[in-house]
Amino acid sequence: MRATTGISAAATAVLLLSSTSAFAVDAQAFGERLKTLVQNGKHSMSYASAEADGENVILKDVSFGEDSDVGDLTFENVAGSTPEGWTVERLAFPELDQTEDGKRAQISDVSIEGLMLAGTDTANAPAAMKLSNFFFDKATIGSINLARDGKTVFELSDASMENEIGDSGSLATEVNVGAFTADMTAGDSPEVTQAIRDVGYETISGSLNGSANWEPESGLLELDPFLLSVEDAGELSFTYAISGYTTAFADSLSQLQEQMASNPDNQQATGMAVMGLISQLSLNSADITFTDESLTGKLLDYYAKENGQSREELVQNLTAMLPAVLGYLQNREFQEEVTGAVTTFLNDPQALSITIAPENPIAATQIMGAAMGAPQTLPKVLSLTVDANADAK
Repeated sequence: MRATTGISAAATAVLLLSSTSAFAVDAQAFGERLKTLVQNGKHSMSYASAEADGENVILKDVSFGEDSDVGDLTFENVAGSTPEGWTVERLAFPELDQTEDGKRAQISDVSIEGLMLAGTDTANAPAAMKLSNFFFDKATIGSINLARDGKTVFELSDASMENEIGDSGSLATEVNVGAFTADMTAGDSPEVTQAIRDVGYETISGSLNGSANWEPESGLLELDPFLLSVEDAGELSFTYAISGYTTAFADSLSQLQEQMASNPDNQQATGMAVMGLISQLSLNSADITFTDESLTGKLLDYYAKENGQSREELVQNLTAMLPAVLGYLQNREFQEEVTGAVTTFLNDPQALSITIAPENPIAATQIMGAAMGAPQTLPKVLSLTVDANADAK
């Protein structure tokens, strides 16, 4: 009985060891595929060795470029192959703490989840993979701290980016840069620093986020919205929608960029190629809105003081200049609309919006043609409107 049990235990151990070896990920193949894809993106990458630890891959002494040593990277739960592509459940980067010439950079809690590397067989790959050869579900940065001579000049916390591929191949992206604080007096110009102090923005804090969606089959690309918010200053919102940005367009754009890099002197051919690409795009809509929270008033007060004027006098001078500035358009109706909106906003800063809302998408070539041949028609071509304090009406 003891002999039989001993043989069984030994056989089991051999079986377990051989199974672990058989199912261990091919670390070297994974490392080389990652390196190839990074280099295809016009970046350099190197590593000393690739080791497998069960389903994990550890790349030793990783470096991106000559001055970007990141140390060892552990890719958790790696699966796949070079032909079919690789998947990584999670990649956590080591903390960064570098100091040079009195400048210190600290970055912590950086990770990527759901990382995918494109395989050599791209027949069934999603369009998002075909564009960049990489895809990830989520990337996060816990904190960034930049200091100069021992003084913090920029801080950021809780930044993230999430991607999702839909059933039709659409790509939805959510970006949240998180909360940031910046020292606006950290520049090298004493005059600029003093002006910033006088206006009242020695330090600013805020957030930045955005949502985008891309339909590769129809070529519809939407940003809705891109939102920058700065406390006690204001909020800038930007949205747009363009069509024609298909996978074929993206491929052509990538090829054109490679041609421009390899032959930068052939400007005529490059210009023709760029025009050919642009002609495939159309503008569906766009809107940029600034909502004031005191920035406009502070700037008006500052420049009025600099010019020895009252705030009302400065506003009158600024609005009086608008007809001359807009005169080149030779469109009196639009000129009056802009002048009226800006005058309303400067006298009572609430919100100022510039909106493009045509009934049908406008071809890029039509926009360029109007701009060069008949600029006075642009507002009508674009269905362009300028409005102030719309929510207060």
